[in-house]
Amino acid sequence: MKTTLLLALIMVIQGCNFADSDASLNREGYVSNVDQKPREYFVYLPKGYQQASDKTWPVLLFLHGNGERGNGLDELDFVLKHGPLYEAWIQKKDLPFIIISPQLHMYDFDKKLDYIGNRTRDEIPQRLEKGVEARPKAFATSQPIQRAQSVTSMNDVAPLLPLGWEKSERDLLSILDAVTAKYRVDTKRTYLSGLSYGGFGTWYMASKHP
Repeated sequence: MKTTLLLALIMVIQGCNFADSDASLNREGYVSNVDQKPREYFVYLPKGYQQASDKTWPVLLFLHGNGERGNGLDELDFVLKHGPLYEAWIQKKDLPFIIISPQLHMYDFDKKLDYIGNRTRDEIPQRLEKGVEARPKAFATSQPIQRAQSVTSMNDVAPLLPLGWEKSERDLLSILDAVTAKYRVDTKRTYLSGLSYGGFGTWYMASKHP
C-alpha cells in the first residue's frame, strides 16, 4: 500500500513538473490609447520558461495582417490564424522566445471588406490536446500568376496602408514596456515582425523607434 501511494505521488509530481515545462499562452489586459477602451493581447511563454527562473528570454512583437483585426477581447483569437503564434501555439513548434501578439482595431473594416465582415469563429485554429491540426490548403488560383508592371517611381505610392498599425503606435510601445516589466525579457534581444498590414506596421515602428 505504501509503495502504491509513493508511486502515485511520484507520478503526480512528475506530471506537475511536465506541466510547468510546457509552453503557455496568456492574455494580458490594457486600456488602449486609441479609444480609451479595455483590450487584451496574447503573450506566449516558451517551453521551459516556468522552470528556468534565472533565465531571460528574447521577445518578439508580432503584428498581424488586415484580416485578423478585432475588438481585442472576444475577437482576439483571430490573431492565431497566421504567423509565429500559429506556429508556436497551434502547431506546437518549440520556439524559444516570448511572443507578444496584440490585435489591431477594426476601424470599420468589417463593413468595408467581405473577408473580414463575413468571417466566422470556425476559421480560428485550435490547439489540440494531442497532435496538431492539419495546415490549411494554399489558396487556389484560377489562372497562371501574371507579372505586374514594375514601379519605377515611389512618388505616387502611399508610404502606409490606411488605418493601420501606425494608429496603435503608443499602444505597442506600452505593451512592450508592460511585458518587459512583468516577464523575464532579455532587453538586448527585442525583435519586431509582421505580415501584410503588419509588414507595413513593422517598417513604420522600426523607422520611428530604431
